[in-house]
Order: sequence, then C-alpha cells, then structure tokens
Amino acid sequence: MSISTVITFNIMDCLDPPVTEDGHPYMPTENLVKSLFLSFVLGAFVFITAIKIQRQNLQK
Repeated sequence: MSISTVITFNIMDCLDPPVTEDGHPYMPTENLVKSLFLSFVLGAFVFITAIKIQRQNLQK
C-alpha cells in the first residue's frame, strides 16, 4: 500500500503541481490526501479481486 501511495502521489504531483499563481511552491497536502485515499481504494479493490480469484481456484 505504501508503494501505491508513493506512485499515486507522484502522479498527482505531476498532474496538479503545488504551485501558487505567482510561482511559489507550497506543501501539497491536497495531493497527499488524494493519494492516500486512492491507494486505500486501490488496495481494497486488489484485495477483493484476489479473494474472488482464490475462491474460484478452490472450487475447481
């Protein structure tokens, strides 16, 4: 989960850089919160998908 958080944070930082209108950088807390949320959702999705695949393999 931490790796996906870092990856999504870097993607968010490239797509929406934390820079004011006059060019000053600031702390990207919005991007950090978005990346934490997306990595949590991605982790839940991967977990549910893995459980479904394992249940299908056990039934075979």
